[in-house]
Amino acid sequence: MRFIPGGRVARRAVAATMLAGACVGLAACTGEPEPIATESPTAIASAVATPSTTPSPSATALSDDELLAMMPEGAERADVYGAMMTATFFLEQYAPMFHTGDTRIWEALSADGCEYCADALANAERVRDEGWTARGGEITVDTGQTQAALTSDTEASVLLTASISAGYVAEGDGAETQTARSRDYQYGVFLAIEDGQWTVAEVVGEESAA
Repeated sequence: MRFIPGGRVARRAVAATMLAGACVGLAACTGEPEPIATESPTAIASAVATPSTTPSPSATALSDDELLAMMPEGAERADVYGAMMTATFFLEQYAPMFHTGDTRIWEALSADGCEYCADALANAERVRDEGWTARGGEITVDTGQTQAALTSDTEASVLLTASISAGYVAEGDGAETQTARSRDYQYGVFLAIEDGQWTVAEVVGEESAA
């Protein structure tokens, strides 16, 4: 059993494409972003199940108003700032989904066809359905490093730097297994507007150099 906070590895061209337009930072956008890819990418991690590429919504899906009430101020905006706030919130909800078994936020913010989203949901559902207990694995975004660009009127790309804490899972017998180590990460989050709300179309990432 492994957490998969890293997502798929992007190639070097991804970062350049993401930030080819106007660049906006939560604190400031200065200089060129570091690429989030290597020349020879390798798989970050594998899912514990073989999910559909379209997440299956739960029977108690969040309403638009309920989702908006949970999200940070500004996430409702249909501009690059709204995309940044949504991407940050989405990643930081990764570990809580495993801890609580409540997948509704990820379901609500995952666009159809998002493989990273579907893989994470499959893992979280297995932890919940098997009665396991998860701790750690928190993704903490360094908001001062965030950069983003609108790639069209309805699409945006966001580059985030984050730290991931060590993750652990305890099975029914109480034996705890470490599933992920602490590390720093760079994420590329691709978003699209869907019914007035930014949703996550895909996530790519790479572990930051030491």
